[in-house]
Amino acid sequence: MYYKDRGMTMASITIRNLDDKVKTRLRILAAGHGRSMEEEARLILAGAVEQDLTPERGLGTTLHQLFKPLGDVDLKLPQREPMPGRWWRCSTSGAVIVTLLLTSWNDIG
Repeated sequence: MYYKDRGMTMASITIRNLDDKVKTRLRILAAGHGRSMEEEARLILAGAVEQDLTPERGLGTTLHQLFKPLGDVDLKLPQREPMPGRWWRCSTSGAVIVTLLLTSWNDIG
């Protein structure tokens, strides 16, 4: 659809299987605002998609705030041991590639 006075093309959609109660409430809402149902639906949709979808805070901050009341926890870390296998260095096109070759899966456990 092209609106000459606005100088832009506008898309149109068809909403199928709209519940009769929703349609009735939309009609009443539109009438209360002195608008057509189509205009009311446009304004509702435009308002819904213009909302900021960025969360107020990130996941890390949210988790920190959630667990902060529990206090600090001191964890004892186990002693690290060398991994089984051996390191290889090979030169390919001037780049050094380091790979760890595990001798077997049984050595891991």
